Amino acid sequence: MRVGARSVTIIFGVAMAALAVSGLGYTALRTASGSECTPAEDDLIPVLAAQRILAARPDGAVARDRYSGCFQDDPFPYAGTFYEFRGHRENYASFYEAAAKADGWRPVVADEPSEDACYTKKVGDATAFLSVGANSVDAVQGYSITVSASYQEVPEDGGLLC
Repeated sequence: MRVGARSVTIIFGVAMAALAVSGLGYTALRTASGSECTPAEDDLIPVLAAQRILAARPDGAVARDRYSGCFQDDPFPYAGTFYEFRGHRENYASFYEAAAKADGWRPVVADEPSEDACYTKKVGDATAFLSVGANSVDAVQGYSITVSASYQEVPEDGGLLC
């Protein structure tokens, strides 16, 4: 039996339409691209990375790593910096409390107590969250400051983003 080019085109078109209607096409495209974010969320990454708060740091903090991307399991873009810091947590926490407030960030009230601080504000049409918390990378002690965002509705306490 010989299958013509027209038959193959029709079968391919029907298969693609079925994938698109079922949502599998979008999932397959996202999986193939390696990013869990939509193009609009990918476009938000440089906007997050340009937030002034990420460059602010207390005396004694040394930037060691800048990072950005999209979380693999959830479509949330993020950008942040890891700072080496030998001082006490209270020193960088109080610094960022003042810097965040001056930059328009509002504190998030967490449902459960945490040593990490979290703030929120609108960045364009997205709701952004700023998290600051102790971290160590390759035995280097310090803290990370990360801005993540979502165009979707997010719980008041920031959920996964805090």
